[in-house]
Amino acid sequence: MEKKIKSLSVVIPCYNEQDVLEHSMKELIPLLEKWEGKIISEYQIVFTNNGSLDNTLNEMLKIKEKFKKVKILDLRNNYGYQCSITAGLYNADHELIVSIDSDLQDDPTKIEEMINLHYKGYDLVLGIRDNRKSDRYFKRIFSEFFYNLMSFLGTQTIRNHGDFRLMTKELVEDLKHYPEQNRFLRGLILKLDNKWASVYYPRRKRKYGATKFKPVNLVSLALDGITSFSIKPIRLILIIGIIMFLISIGLIMYIVFITLISGDTVKGWASTLLIILFFGGIQNIILGVMGEYVAKTYIESKNRPLYRIRKIY
Repeated sequence: MEKKIKSLSVVIPCYNEQDVLEHSMKELIPLLEKWEGKIISEYQIVFTNNGSLDNTLNEMLKIKEKFKKVKILDLRNNYGYQCSITAGLYNADHELIVSIDSDLQDDPTKIEEMINLHYKGYDLVLGIRDNRKSDRYFKRIFSEFFYNLMSFLGTQTIRNHGDFRLMTKELVEDLKHYPEQNRFLRGLILKLDNKWASVYYPRRKRKYGATKFKPVNLVSLALDGITSFSIKPIRLILIIGIIMFLISIGLIMYIVFITLISGDTVKGWASTLLIILFFGGIQNIILGVMGEYVAKTYIESKNRPLYRIRKIY
């Protein structure tokens, strides 16, 4: 018996992407129209305008005038990249939902492979970059460090997987049971299903506009990923504290021994000052890590909404 083909929503989060949308749609919409009636029954594009300060919303409305299968979520503020994706996922109407960046650096032709893998039994299909040559040097180094650190801390992540993925509507409904504010979707989705497939592609260079991800955004995303899924940093702090305590006890015993045997005081104020500065730095790092966890708890306790929608077009 032939399987019934399903409908598809493509979620595209946007922040100040007025230079990109028209060009991206010229590539994406012909693909969707080609697949319609063959591997999907119908399609929908869901734009999330994440508090853009430029002409992004008007560009979306122009696209909607030409193509009726477009839904626009105009958010009241910038709620962050992860929450803008979440808004799109929660408001998508069709059976299969793909999230992809507006610049289409993630290859949209791979959506066809994702859909076919779903028909083979997968409710979750991840897009994974097989190289990061298009990224800047800093971003490549930081990403490699981040994935190694996440692995060391025992947090499950898929190396070089961003937010290009296919999920079923049922899986998105399950995601709604994870209401945390500090969202790290590439970690959360692995909690939803341990059976997933993957497609590989080279990440393309951005042709239009400028990337909105700054180094501070990458650091913030990394901290959210680490503190949302692992308490190992707290345990490492305990180990460091024990080591520091044992070292200090050893130094105290050494100083007492030298003083009693020779009667001389220990010289070397410079080295003493360096030790004080060193351990003071470690203490500040410890306080910073603990502060991250306390701050996350404080934010979650407020139970504020993930996003607010001004208008749906």
